[in-house]
Amino acid sequence: MDDTLEPGSYALGRQAMADLRGPFTTWLDENVHVDEEVGPEAVVEALTVGAGGLLTLRPGARLTRLTPEDVDVLLTRVLPVMVEDVGADDPAEMVEDLQAIWWQLLTFLGQTGRWQGTPGDLETDLALVAGEPPELAEVLAAAAADVDEGEEDETVLASFPVRAAQAVLAHVGDGLEVPDDAELAGDDVTAVLAAFEHPIPVTADTEGEPQELQDVPWLRQVVLLMLDLDLLDGADETLLVPGAEADGWLEPAPEQRELRRQLVGRFVLEDPATLEEGFSVAEAVLPTVLASAMTGEPFDDVTLDALVEDGAVLGPAAGVAVEELKERLSDLGVLGVLSERAPWTIARGFWPAIAAAVGDEEEDDLLGGLFGDGDPHWLEGVMGQLGLGDDQVQQIRGLLGGR
Repeated sequence: MDDTLEPGSYALGRQAMADLRGPFTTWLDENVHVDEEVGPEAVVEALTVGAGGLLTLRPGARLTRLTPEDVDVLLTRVLPVMVEDVGADDPAEMVEDLQAIWWQLLTFLGQTGRWQGTPGDLETDLALVAGEPPELAEVLAAAAADVDEGEEDETVLASFPVRAAQAVLAHVGDGLEVPDDAELAGDDVTAVLAAFEHPIPVTADTEGEPQELQDVPWLRQVVLLMLDLDLLDGADETLLVPGAEADGWLEPAPEQRELRRQLVGRFVLEDPATLEEGFSVAEAVLPTVLASAMTGEPFDDVTLDALVEDGAVLGPAAGVAVEELKERLSDLGVLGVLSERAPWTIARGFWPAIAAAVGDEEEDDLLGGLFGDGDPHWLEGVMGQLGLGDDQVQQIRGLLGGR
């Protein structure tokens, strides 16, 4: 199909709509106020034409399980041709009307139990036809739904953060005395590093002295996550013991699998440089980079560099942001979580962990209360270091939910 709908496409559309025509017409009568001048029949007719055009381009598509790729073809190639063929006086309005019709069809399929695709695909499809970008968490959840538990377990159990957590628990044993101002003593940090059977960036202090935990950011990140997830218990400030979730946490069971998802997903998404306070551009952008990788369009160096142009309004901050992001991607590559170089990809077995962690972050609305008591203490200093003017600072304040 190029500039017109092929003549045979209408028959394809009629066939695709055959079992849906009657139930959908009844549903429209009962649930939707359809303009009397249009009527339900005209709505179904428009769907038939559109379905025929879609099936001409994507013969494998099924109306009851449309993928986001199917909907993209519908929106970018089929509906524009329908509008052009009609010669509408207001093409933009007609496109909106056609998208609304497809939104009604998808809603009907979901509400009546006729939808046969994944819930994630339905959510994404509805967002696309509504003209809204799908929520990032929905995109990630839809991708993760295709990963079976066996593939996930194989990848996650051999992953850097899980192996690191195992090494920490092995060293803690039944209990470990620790300083009251740190999670682990320097000797313990050095011992964990020495026993850790995994390629790591730094294994020993250059002078051979015990390392402090703050000097090994990735290990401190793992320890803090373990405390937060109850794999470790540090309630007694001078004694570290296995937490309530430590027993059996590696088993192939739903509750334990969800715990591992949180450990791995948060390890990937949270910047170890800003675990307790501060703002990380890499942390803010990384979910989008991972979503692109999971949907088959991984970022390469060119697309990352393009962020500089897209963010040119930020002035010097744009270049700093991209370099910070590249450094974080490189670190995750060294740790075996991402590919070692661009294009940046991530193994399928990690996808459920990323989706779970991003979903929880959106539910928590981490930035929602950021400006509740005025600007966070770090904002003025960080923006000053980046050389931003008042207008640019205000733009960033607005993006983060401030005023």
